[in-house]
Amino acid sequence: MRNLNRKTLILNTVAAFALCVGSASAGPADNSLTIGIGEEPPGFDGYISTARDGVMITRHLFDMLVYRNPETFEYEPLLATEWSRIDDLTWEFKLREGVTFHDGSAFDAEDVVWTLTTYADPETGARSQASVSWIDRVEAVDPMTVRIISKNPFPAAMEFIAGSLPIYPSDYAQEVGLQAFGQAPVGTGPYRYVSGDSGQFTLEAFHDYYTDGGKGTPSIQTLNVRIIPDTATRIAEVIGGNVEWIWNVPEDQVAQLDGLPHVTAELGSTMRIAMVAMDAAGRANPDSPMADVNVRRAINHAIDREGIVANLVGGDGEVIDVPCYPMQFGCDTSAAVTYDYDPERARELLAEAGYPDGFRIRMSSYRDRSRAEAVQSNLAAVGITADLEMVQARASFSSWREGGVDLWYGDWGSFSIADASASIGNFFDGSSNDGARDQAVMDLIAEAGAIVDEDARLAAYSEAIREISDKAYWVPMHTIVMGYAYTTGLDFTPHVDELPRFFLTSWSE
Repeated sequence: MRNLNRKTLILNTVAAFALCVGSASAGPADNSLTIGIGEEPPGFDGYISTARDGVMITRHLFDMLVYRNPETFEYEPLLATEWSRIDDLTWEFKLREGVTFHDGSAFDAEDVVWTLTTYADPETGARSQASVSWIDRVEAVDPMTVRIISKNPFPAAMEFIAGSLPIYPSDYAQEVGLQAFGQAPVGTGPYRYVSGDSGQFTLEAFHDYYTDGGKGTPSIQTLNVRIIPDTATRIAEVIGGNVEWIWNVPEDQVAQLDGLPHVTAELGSTMRIAMVAMDAAGRANPDSPMADVNVRRAINHAIDREGIVANLVGGDGEVIDVPCYPMQFGCDTSAAVTYDYDPERARELLAEAGYPDGFRIRMSSYRDRSRAEAVQSNLAAVGITADLEMVQARASFSSWREGGVDLWYGDWGSFSIADASASIGNFFDGSSNDGARDQAVMDLIAEAGAIVDEDARLAAYSEAIREISDKAYWVPMHTIVMGYAYTTGLDFTPHVDELPRFFLTSWSE
């Protein structure tokens, strides 16, 4: 978004406040919460709906076997009450007795076996194959005990089990089919799906939810979710009290909103990283300039990452040099080859590659137009014309995965998994996310994902980071800072894993 548009947005929100200030918030009165999100999920299947808005909703509808405490990052019981490693390939889980799905059916080992077996099959189409591709098979030891067996030793198994593997009712899902299940979901989570149509849906607290799991008992009874794609409209709605919680608030709007007496706004740190990924494999264009390492290095030198972070990211956002979140295991920042902002060197490298007059490419992005336009401007300054498309997250990610663009200024939250297998392992594994398709890197990723010894595993990831950065497959950009705004009186806490937990949220008395 250009500066002029940002100023207009401020004026519009203030005008909206003047028009709507008398509107009362219904939330505390009937113990409901109205949430505004930017993109309508394609459905409520947590293996398919991987945009962050969808991930947030599915965490309320479904449970994993294990819960990771957002404050301590310790694993806590959820659908499983106990777990142990049997050998390098096998984890065993004792399941919680007496759990029911939202339709009243009983939860048992069959549901775990069916769910994980189904989505570990690539033909099922899980959007993040890295979440499930490590699973070899799942076995029921008895009705309340299961074992998950990996294809190879997989030290990050518990991160994925706690972070990205929701469990579904096998009978219902098979009866209606996966597509229909995604539109009418049934889970064991603290909220159940009630109703919805285009542009809105409603969740209600599940009154038979077990009370001694990591998620606790939800205080807010009803979650009303509205899809509002336009940022200015979402902001106006939270000012007017018609919506009581929003996120993805632009950094320069947070202070403006927090100055209003009935709105609280803040920036929260996240595990999400932004990158400019390059189609080095030539999926978008077999003759793409991106195939030349000097072109990719030139693009790294051309982008003023420090300036973008200082002026457009805000909060505690920081420049990164690695294709992973620095706090993830295996994300060795010292292994990266780094590139200073140096437009003159970028032009020299382009000339060496045979492009003294630059070239034209296609670029896709979403979330924050101002950052994407800054990258576009940086590239133009060295002779590269980037035709920028700004679309919603799902469409933008799809254009990258399907090989439709040369550059993708996207971001990735690793499903909030604190292991490099969820970042590097997701984008350099030969899957549709991988724009490099470098066999040496793929081999290192596979090696790192199958080593139990931590030192050897770290060494493999370090070598992969050196290869990826030396060959300049990405421009690692920065960490993402999330802007939140909500009605004052809502007791909401943002967490670094970028997973809003409304089952831990309440209205102040």
